[in-house]
Parts: sequence; C-alpha cells; structure tokens
Amino acid sequence: MTDPLPQLLDCKGLMAELGVSRAVAEKIMRKLEVVQFDGIRKTFVRRGDVVALIERCTFSKDQVPA
Repeated sequence: MTDPLPQLLDCKGLMAELGVSRAVAEKIMRKLEVVQFDGIRKTFVRRGDVVALIERCTFSKDQVPA
C-alpha cells in the first residue's frame, strides 16, 4: 500500500485557509520548498510543510523572540 499523495496549496489557497493577504502568502511560500510541474506556471507548497512552518513559528508569550 502506498502513502497518500501530499496535499498541495497555491498562493490563493494559502490566502483563503490562513486568512492572510497575498503578500503574506507569497512570503510564506518563499520560505518553503515549492512544487512545480513542467508546463504549468503555478507553483504549490505542501500542506504539511506549511503546518510545520507554523509550528516552528509559534511561541508562548514568554518565548516570543525579540
């Protein structure tokens, strides 16, 4: 049995799911590895990579970086 394929998000998907502006979604995408298919201009990121980035950037009130 094979693992399921990763779920992919484009910039518009990130904007909708995270409730952020296009500029923020594009910055998030630049921090992650992108998935790009031959012949398709649109780029995607893996949903799991977005979740991992959010986890790495989440701090408790006494841990917030200066």
